[in-house]
Amino acid sequence: MSKYEIKTLVNHDDKTALEKKHVPHIIAPDKVKKGELFEVTVQMGNEIDHPMEEGHFIQYVELYAEYFQLARVDFTPEVKAEATLQIKLEESCTLRAFESCNLHGQWEASKEITVE
Repeated sequence: MSKYEIKTLVNHDDKTALEKKHVPHIIAPDKVKKGELFEVTVQMGNEIDHPMEEGHFIQYVELYAEYFQLARVDFTPEVKAEATLQIKLEESCTLRAFESCNLHGQWEASKEITVE
């Protein structure tokens, strides 16, 4: 595993402890109305809590609609690595969340959103 690669979940049925701590979890409706705000929450370590201490913590999470950046939230070791945002979309797309752990690099997750 290269430190330069963005890691993703390999097998949904057999997650490693590292994946359970690091792969972002996107909570959002499957369908939304065009141009209307809706809530998106991105959690890190939703199966196993990720450490948030000086030597090991989630530095930030970024949220994209496809490859268009919607938001970035930075964290310090003193806060829970979770972000809730209000966003709106004009067309169906893949939401992508990228998080960065200071020890284990970047991790990505995605969720399809249908805009009606």
